[in-house]
Amino acid sequence: MKKRLSYILLSAFLLPAQANQVLVTIGDSGRVTEQELEAAMLAAPFATQFPAMDEQDQAYLRGDMLLRLARAEALYQEAIASDIQQTPQFKQEIGNFSTTTLAQRYLYRLRRQITVPDDVDQLFKEEFSGNGDALTAARSAYLARRFSEAKQVALKSLREQANVRTHFERLNGQPSKDSLLAEGDALSIRYGDLFANNDREIELDAIEDEVNEWIDLMLMARTAQQQGENIAAQLAEYGHDLAIRLLLAQQEQNWIPDEQTLFDYFQRHPDIGYIPERRQIGQIVVATKQQAEQLRARIVAGESLFELAGSYSIDPYGRQRLGDMGWLSAGSAAPEIEQAIDGLPNDRVSEPIQTEKGWHLVMIVDRKPSVRKNFAAIKDRVRQKFVAEKMSEYLREVTKKYPLKWQIAERDE
Repeated sequence: MKKRLSYILLSAFLLPAQANQVLVTIGDSGRVTEQELEAAMLAAPFATQFPAMDEQDQAYLRGDMLLRLARAEALYQEAIASDIQQTPQFKQEIGNFSTTTLAQRYLYRLRRQITVPDDVDQLFKEEFSGNGDALTAARSAYLARRFSEAKQVALKSLREQANVRTHFERLNGQPSKDSLLAEGDALSIRYGDLFANNDREIELDAIEDEVNEWIDLMLMARTAQQQGENIAAQLAEYGHDLAIRLLLAQQEQNWIPDEQTLFDYFQRHPDIGYIPERRQIGQIVVATKQQAEQLRARIVAGESLFELAGSYSIDPYGRQRLGDMGWLSAGSAAPEIEQAIDGLPNDRVSEPIQTEKGWHLVMIVDRKPSVRKNFAAIKDRVRQKFVAEKMSEYLREVTKKYPLKWQIAERDE
């Protein structure tokens, strides 16, 4: 099934996209479209390297991203069915996001109202004539200073309009959770509000700053709403991701009720503590064995593999990086390469190695030896492995409950 899906995804993504077609439906209501896939690809960590990859690698990455999006949509449907949106944590986080985003909109609108007056700009032009960078910096510094001043004036006005009053004297002694620290029109902040669903600790001397910041955010957010700012789209996107995140956090807590669970897992899988040898690799890939042998002779004679890779390698990623492939774990390369470089001394170029991508010349620049670590040293890694194993099982359950139906048909060229 997985191989068949990979083939369909590969054949489809090597062909031109068709408008904003639905690529996959999930359960009764979920779907992933061409536009959503493209947006995810542009936001991916590999986005800057993507254009340099060959078509087949690009197609596989797009297929993998599509599968991830489809599974995320299945998880979202499960989160909704589990009433994640009704939990206090969801409501607080979505509320915080809404307030912060609206406050940012208010500040953005305020910032746009500030300009450099013509007379001031003329003085800057005269003072920094012929120095464009200094002129730009002077304008930016002026706008930043004026914005800071305007922000303080605006916040003072908003507080006055809302009749805001603070009672920080109540922090002296032993404030209770019901101690009112700030109040105003449709605004109240109690001592207990600062710690509701909040894992972090707040130092007593920082509480005043915390309350004042909270007041400012709430007032700016309220004003932005009154000004007609609409963040429904951002709120929906954030709520979608938040529901999935909270669902998975809930599942992880169920899977790992205590540290003993992780230790027992490590005892059953001691190889997790084995960190294989890591090698810093240099590589050239060319089309023919004859060219590989010629380049190898030049390297043996003293030329740099890395300089030659920048001129001759047919691997776009490797050529862009002048043959520097970074640090790779033993066993992560193609079997043909692993076999050929097993025992290869540092700084010695290999014999030509043939793979489906061409003929390779490989050099190990440096090594980090393999080690075996105890549980305490790799507890985070054990957690990652354990969660990944549980997640695979969980995803199978969820996608069985909300089936993925692929809409990608193999099309004639």
